[in-house]
Amino acid sequence: MEEKANSPGSQNGMADACGYPETGKVMLVRRISRLVFLLAVLGSGILAVSLFIYGFLVTLASLAHAGMHFSMELEAMKEVMAISIEIIDLFLVATVFYIISLGFYELFISKAPLPGWLKICDLDDLKDKLLGLVVIALAVLFLGEALTWTGAADILGYGIGTAATIIAISLYFWSKH
Repeated sequence: MEEKANSPGSQNGMADACGYPETGKVMLVRRISRLVFLLAVLGSGILAVSLFIYGFLVTLASLAHAGMHFSMELEAMKEVMAISIEIIDLFLVATVFYIISLGFYELFISKAPLPGWLKICDLDDLKDKLLGLVVIALAVLFLGEALTWTGAADILGYGIGTAATIIAISLYFWSKH
């Protein structure tokens, strides 16, 4: 690294991680890129917070509705379970946006104090976290559909489509590792 820092063409004697000289143009592009990714961090963070708040409000409204229309009938219980699963799915989607926001911040702006399970060193790490959460969200979504299935819609086609997506993601992980 020492040789690259003093290589010809380096204006200030410094080089980036790839050995390219740190010119004024490179530093300007880096600053502009950070601002652009800050927009992505803020946008996905705002989406996450909005979905968490919305999920919380839907939870309160669902509990109030269930309390006011309490019933021991099987159909009513299935409806409450299906709504609960849909709310959990909403929180999972919010979590995906939150992790994307943290990942963009970690990768393109600055290091963040992330928990050990959320180690993000490159775009592949972020993609792996996202795909893992997509699999969970799809499984939860299908469970909600299965609970409310009345026999009118083709749940087999829906299940095969969901399973095919999960299998494709699993094969991607398997081939990568």
